[in-house]
Amino acid sequence: MEPEIWQGLRETYRPQQIKTLFVAESPSTGQRFFYLGNSQLFRFTYQAFVRVFGNKVGQTPQEFLLWFQQQGFFLDNLACESIGYLKESERQQARIRWIPSLADRLAQYRPASIIVVMKGLEHHVTQAILYAGITPYVLVLPFPTRTYHNQQVYVDGLSQFLATRKV
Repeated sequence: MEPEIWQGLRETYRPQQIKTLFVAESPSTGQRFFYLGNSQLFRFTYQAFVRVFGNKVGQTPQEFLLWFQQQGFFLDNLACESIGYLKESERQQARIRWIPSLADRLAQYRPASIIVVMKGLEHHVTQAILYAGITPYVLVLPFPTRTYHNQQVYVDGLSQFLATRKV
């Protein structure tokens, strides 16, 4: 899919007031996307929400995404175009190039909390937060892929965070 299509779909689910912002690296190069309800990130995020809030989060991807939006949650990316396929040095350069763009979005969103979804993004998101002049609570979790350990650490960490929220 083209970046404009990803962005349009994402904006469909953008809450008026973003309370908690999830920041991942970039959209997928394939047909998997959080806001289509068919990605690994969606699957494990949904798992954590169901663990904490039960069935009120919805039973289908669309029901969950609407509930997610209504509760002030939103997922955005550091980079607005796919960079996951790049060689590591190019990927690092791309992450650095996208920091000002994320900072602009953070200044607009002004979330109370940010969940960084990939430990390798912590520095980049921290820089964007500083440039945006905001002071959110920040939680850094591993991207829930590749290993069962990362998946469990993500679900457990997100569940612990969500358990402290009143929804």
